[in-house]
Amino acid sequence: MYLGIHVSSSGGIQNSITNGEKYGVNSIQIMPTAPMRWATKLITDEQIDIFLDTLEKSSIKKILIHGIYLTNLAREDKQLFHLGKMGLVVYLDFAEKVAKGIRERKIDSEILGVCFHPGSQKELSYEDSLERISYGMQWVLDEVKGSQKLLIETTAGTGGNLGRNFTELRLMREGVKDKQRIGFVMDTEHTYASGYDWVNNFDGVVEDMDRELGIRNVKAIHLNDSMVECGSNKDRHANLGEGKLGENTISKILHYKRFKDTPFILETPALKGDATIPDEVKMLMKLAK
Repeated sequence: MYLGIHVSSSGGIQNSITNGEKYGVNSIQIMPTAPMRWATKLITDEQIDIFLDTLEKSSIKKILIHGIYLTNLAREDKQLFHLGKMGLVVYLDFAEKVAKGIRERKIDSEILGVCFHPGSQKELSYEDSLERISYGMQWVLDEVKGSQKLLIETTAGTGGNLGRNFTELRLMREGVKDKQRIGFVMDTEHTYASGYDWVNNFDGVVEDMDRELGIRNVKAIHLNDSMVECGSNKDRHANLGEGKLGENTISKILHYKRFKDTPFILETPALKGDATIPDEVKMLMKLAK
């Protein structure tokens, strides 16, 4: 089973690997640059070599790259739209180069792709917003050739946020020519908040997911409990077992047979402090047994 946490890259991207190992997980989610700054410069070969050197000596098996939080591919504003695309170009280029280094060095690890929030409806109509997102993703894929994927994350549906249901995610992917390079990251809190009732309709949720997205296209799961009720459309993560999903439902997700090779990544409030991370990881391991 692949179990992981979101880790800091502060002080150097390679530190994300040591931060993951420190807490005994085999999978990590990283942001190679500052989360609230536009990423416009490619990550250097020297930085990538140091990252690979550290990875080669580690026990980390799966790495999910998370895009910066400023990205909104539904923007009509040309500059903001371009900055959002370029941030994904920088991260996808990093993913491709690291994946190439992994192959060349024969490291037993995998880069899963670049996860990102698709954006929110602001200036454009609903249909045009979805089309704009698809166009933006294809532009990024054209700029960075290879096999690494862009992974659209499910959202809680707050305000005009798009990606709040599986149908919207499917439509975004269908608008892209290179569909084989588009996948998804499913967030348990976001889906619950957007109306997918994991607690009382588990089978219905996974059936809907498989019908619209294809479970094979879900490359990672953000495993978060929820502070809010189902359908509240609020992005409020809770620590494992302390929210509305609860231990039983989270354990059921962890042990669902079609998720057995899918990495689970925590983004819970406990990860914000070194003192609280060990207990949260311990709870994850307990529920995964």
